[in-house]
Amino acid sequence: MELVERQANVIVATGTGQGRFDDHDGDYQRTDRVLAAQFKRLGLAPPFPWRSLWEWHGYYSQELPTYASRRAHVAALKHAALDQLEERASGATVHDPAVGNPSPSWDAINLRVRGLINEYTGARDRDAWQDVGRRSREILIDLGKLIADPALVLQGQEPPRGADARAWFELFLDARASGRDRTELRALMRKTWDLAQKVTHGDIDDVDAFAAAQATVLLVRTTELIMGQIVDRETP
Repeated sequence: MELVERQANVIVATGTGQGRFDDHDGDYQRTDRVLAAQFKRLGLAPPFPWRSLWEWHGYYSQELPTYASRRAHVAALKHAALDQLEERASGATVHDPAVGNPSPSWDAINLRVRGLINEYTGARDRDAWQDVGRRSREILIDLGKLIADPALVLQGQEPPRGADARAWFELFLDARASGRDRTELRALMRKTWDLAQKVTHGDIDDVDAFAAAQATVLLVRTTELIMGQIVDRETP
């Protein structure tokens, strides 16, 4: 929102004789790229349609003959963009507690978690909400592969196939989250898989997509915490 305000000020200044184009165009274009990337992440069009101040000059020279009309036009674009950002900020947001495992093996999943949060933030229809489910399921599959460990397989038991992430996850729960005290935790973590599957294919809405995304992040971080406790116990 601060960048939108700043960019609008530069546009108005250069369009009303208060600033030279060449003095500001480099900074304008850099800020424009940042804004375009961030608005795209949110599923929104960039707030201002001009990729350079000279494009802005060409536009107002033809369409906005007076200083007042230029100020009014830029103000309308700015307020529309800020209203969209306010709307997003007031909506539900998926939270990532980020346990922060420093191991490089978690980098890919951490990146996927950020992508999932961004996907949910920009989702506005059933297709997009189902994409949230697909991303959630892909994260869980990657998690199952990450925790796959031959040590989880009991003697005489056939190990799951390498791609059977859910089976590896079940072995992980049986070995690392066992006992009556963690019955509810195991149930919650298992149901997260079911929810992600439902959101991928079902007749769902924003509530289901939010629940799947948030539950997926919770499961990832809970698993990460369990694995961290194991490492701590094994470290002399």
